[in-house]
Amino acid sequence: MSDNLYEQAQPVQIRDPSGRLGASGLATLNFPYTPTITVITSTGYSSYDLSHTNFQQRAFDMASNTEFNMTAPIMVRSEAEGQSVLQMAQFLRGALKMDFGRNSTNPGLPPPILRLDAHGIYTNVPVLVRDFTWNLDQDVDYVNVGNSRVPVQQVFVLSLTTSYSPKNVRENFTYNDFLSGKLSSKGYI
Repeated sequence: MSDNLYEQAQPVQIRDPSGRLGASGLATLNFPYTPTITVITSTGYSSYDLSHTNFQQRAFDMASNTEFNMTAPIMVRSEAEGQSVLQMAQFLRGALKMDFGRNSTNPGLPPPILRLDAHGIYTNVPVLVRDFTWNLDQDVDYVNVGNSRVPVQQVFVLSLTTSYSPKNVRENFTYNDFLSGKLSSKGYI
């Protein structure tokens, strides 16, 4: 087994089941240092203003897709771990891009839908990366990795949003199955 913690399965990971991001050198992002994950679930309601009343009436509009804000500490103890961090950054940047260009095999193909697993609470959740922030701070040491330098201590900040296909929701989602937990392994949260 490798000493590189980024190559070992972890309780929090993001996978690319499509294999499209494999050219980054990774199929799975492992977070060996526990990230802070903020889960935002919200619902929208319309307001009905009636004359001569003290309160507005509300009508359900929709349940919004769940959002995840993740702050992941990244530590680098060796050149091999530094290489893994560079691959993680490339994986995340690739997850923000569509296939494009004259020589592309699938021009116009949108970014891949990834799968988030976190602490057994969230399993196989389909997510898109909305943004990725990586600070290269001045007040830390750096490790040389080939022609690059990687901070020994840093933070990756990600915003993820769930994404379910209309067909999947229509054919698999029921309120009772959702409440009973039967849909959790299918990524419904």
